[in-house]
Amino acid sequence: MKIGEKIKMLRTSKLMTQSELAGTEITRNMLSRIENGAAQPSLDTLRYIAAKLNVSPGFLLAEAGDEKIYLKHNEMNGIKTAYLTGDYRICRDICLNSASGSDDEVQLILAECTLGVAVEEFSKGNLHASAEYFDMAIQACGTTIYNTDHILAMAAMYFRYIQQISATISSNYIDEAEVAVYAAFHDPFCAYAANFIALRDEALNVVLPELREDGIFASHIEAMKYMRKGEYALAYENLHRILISDDPIPEPMMYFVFCDLEVCCRETNNFKGAYEYSIDKIELLQKMLS
Repeated sequence: MKIGEKIKMLRTSKLMTQSELAGTEITRNMLSRIENGAAQPSLDTLRYIAAKLNVSPGFLLAEAGDEKIYLKHNEMNGIKTAYLTGDYRICRDICLNSASGSDDEVQLILAECTLGVAVEEFSKGNLHASAEYFDMAIQACGTTIYNTDHILAMAAMYFRYIQQISATISSNYIDEAEVAVYAAFHDPFCAYAANFIALRDEALNVVLPELREDGIFASHIEAMKYMRKGEYALAYENLHRILISDDPIPEPMMYFVFCDLEVCCRETNNFKGAYEYSIDKIELLQKMLS
């Protein structure tokens, strides 16, 4: 693609008129001649046009084989900025609309930020939406040569937790039970989920990740252990500590906290509390599965 053709392609993609691109630096007629190949821009004009189009002068001068390199360089600045600031939805949109979409690095970041969106939806209790995004993250993993074991492991761990709430929500692309989840244990929630599921399934002979002692995840696991020993008052103290914590609590976790609070209240003859927590539990469950 020649310089003029690239300029015209970029200008039209940005919905700019020739007058808007020309500005006060060059005439619209000169820009028209450049785009049609009837004239070549001077170095100063090239720099001006490149700046207005938000590309490097090198991209406009690049031979056909080098265009993708320059294009990726310009796109990656926006992609990395969005990802590093935690704007996973924006980052994902940029990746999906990227002209370098088939690039392995872009696909890896697409998988990472899609996983981030899935976790956001999960934390808000949108279980069906989170399952869809987890599956899209899994799909993206198959389009890059980079190692994505940690993404697959985290998706599998979240799916296993979701299935503790509803066995009907599962991945369309992996068998969650068959995926090794050790690579996910760096994530605090996944480490908690592994402990939580092991306690519920009474699989206590497996090696489990350690939890931060003063966090909400450790408090829930400690409460569950007290409940197993019939020490419901101590369990209640740990559960109540979660409710008054400043840490954000994922709604699916809150559902199980309500479940356990209901049991603890009932076992300590606090029937009013048991009733109130049972209502909280039911309302939250309905919201998550709607």
